[in-house]
Amino acid sequence: MTSYAVIMAGGKGERFWPWSRSSLPKQFLALTGERTLIQQAFDRLSKSFSPQHILVVTGEDFLQMAREQLPQLPRNNFLVEPVGRNTAPCIGLAALVLAKKDPEASMMVFPADHLVKKEEVFQACLERCLDLAAGGKQLVTIGIIPTRPETGYGYIEREENPLPGEPPTYPVKRFVEKPNLEKALQFLNSGRYYWNSGIFAWKAGLILEKIQKYLPELYRGLKYLEPSLGGTGEEQALREVFPSLPSISIDYGVMEKEQNILVVEGSFQWDDLGSWAALAEHAFQDKDGNTVRGRHVCIDTKNCLVYGQDNLIATLGVEGLIIVESDGVVIVCPKDRAQEVKALVQKLNEKGLDEHL
Repeated sequence: MTSYAVIMAGGKGERFWPWSRSSLPKQFLALTGERTLIQQAFDRLSKSFSPQHILVVTGEDFLQMAREQLPQLPRNNFLVEPVGRNTAPCIGLAALVLAKKDPEASMMVFPADHLVKKEEVFQACLERCLDLAAGGKQLVTIGIIPTRPETGYGYIEREENPLPGEPPTYPVKRFVEKPNLEKALQFLNSGRYYWNSGIFAWKAGLILEKIQKYLPELYRGLKYLEPSLGGTGEEQALREVFPSLPSISIDYGVMEKEQNILVVEGSFQWDDLGSWAALAEHAFQDKDGNTVRGRHVCIDTKNCLVYGQDNLIATLGVEGLIIVESDGVVIVCPKDRAQEVKALVQKLNEKGLDEHL
């Protein structure tokens, strides 16, 4: 039995506009260091998986960029979605490819754009997940110990009694959608809830069985694709079938319905980097709490994130703002509304200002 890592890299990263654009989404940007987010994901996974056993699923518009940023991967290890259809079709496609290659294959699934610190702890979680998934009977996920009442994440409630072994592992009681602040505080104080990391482990064949059970329409589409995968007709078959697949997340489609799931406790530092404000929490801050990239001159400026690419940004007497400049576009918003940048992108779409997206 062989274990594979699957990196999902097809997202648009709209909450990081205007640095993240339709032609250059956030997973291909170096937001937190010299390496891009997808390169950092590869670096972490290469400690547990050989390059031959790491797959990337991305959109056809990003394929060339993904290959350039990850030259270590064999060309056939890039799976191409003609259109984005959320995580269930993405994971289903990868599982189908791996199960066809090795019916006993195990796979771990990782978003391309997460921030992970304490990598030794992270690696221990991966080993635990793979050991559990190798049994072939249970779906496994990593739950992050929450450090704040976060309303932007989904949660996982665990059962009371852990399984033997480390890191701590529990049967999952339920998955919970993003809560309001009151609920998030309750979750934090209870000690029974984890943040949903979106990292999963299972046998490729098992997740296909669950997709067949809970998402039969998706399963039928995937099975229609199966004969062409790895052959000369693969690209054409994907173009014909993929746009008609249901657009649904693996969380909604499978995880929230399945009863037999284990959660491995993740005590490493983690963030899904869902907004500029989230980035500010993890980046270097000066004595006034400012996070700055690019040219910036300021007076009486506190707790701001200022990211510039082409032009000087000057601030005076402001606090708690996101200020980002890129390619002729400037966005200014309060930190506590950074999650709404996606709505701003949608408004630009409505107004026909596609050239700025």
